[in-house]
Amino acid sequence: MITLKDSDAKEKETVLKDDASIYQKREKKSERQKFSEMKTFQEKVNYFKMYYLKMTLAGILIAVLAVYFIYTVASPKDKSLLRVAFVDYFFMDEVTAQMEADFIEAKNITLGEHEVISFDGTTYQISGSGNYNAATIFSTHVMAREIDIIIAPESSFQTYAFNGSIGSLTELLPSDLYGRLSDRFFLSKLRQENEGLEDAVGEDYVLGIYLDETAFWEKYGQPIQGEDRPVIGMIINAPNMEYAVEFLRYVFE
Repeated sequence: MITLKDSDAKEKETVLKDDASIYQKREKKSERQKFSEMKTFQEKVNYFKMYYLKMTLAGILIAVLAVYFIYTVASPKDKSLLRVAFVDYFFMDEVTAQMEADFIEAKNITLGEHEVISFDGTTYQISGSGNYNAATIFSTHVMAREIDIIIAPESSFQTYAFNGSIGSLTELLPSDLYGRLSDRFFLSKLRQENEGLEDAVGEDYVLGIYLDETAFWEKYGQPIQGEDRPVIGMIINAPNMEYAVEFLRYVFE
């Protein structure tokens, strides 16, 4: 039986020298050292993409969102004093801007730094276009109390007048205007008469006023298609009724 001597066994167990590299303690390199040891620019780019690109992009995104949130919360909001919506009439921005300027000048209105009066002649193109989005936007703005006055062809106005969107002007119109404009009223019984119910019942109240043959419509308005006369009315939950009534007075004075 052959046995290994103790010296032979020790030699087998210490085949690797004591100073072999696997026994040496490795020093952790800094990122700067790693970059300095890279020989080419492309190596550095690839290293950055592998270890830092996603982290950097995430940091930028977080910073952008934080700035946007702070700006949105901290920046002053415009206060609307009056918003007039043209439904199924299209007016260029230059025209509606002139309407705003003329009204402000005529009524000698002084706007605060963040107060606005606006006329929208492009957003609410609904009838005849199949534009479901425009109808949805209009309904949303009405519910959000972002519209005070509506101006529309009679065929379009009638739709909103009888679905609860348009408020009664009977109590809101100044007495002098009420007496002068009685022959221009778009009345609540019109729907019943159009449906063949000649004996209309219930209280007769004013939902709108025909706008044709006014100086305002002659200056800015569009040709009337057949008997589809322009009608102006007030949204039932209008937040700025005082300025809305002032606009009605301005249009019909």
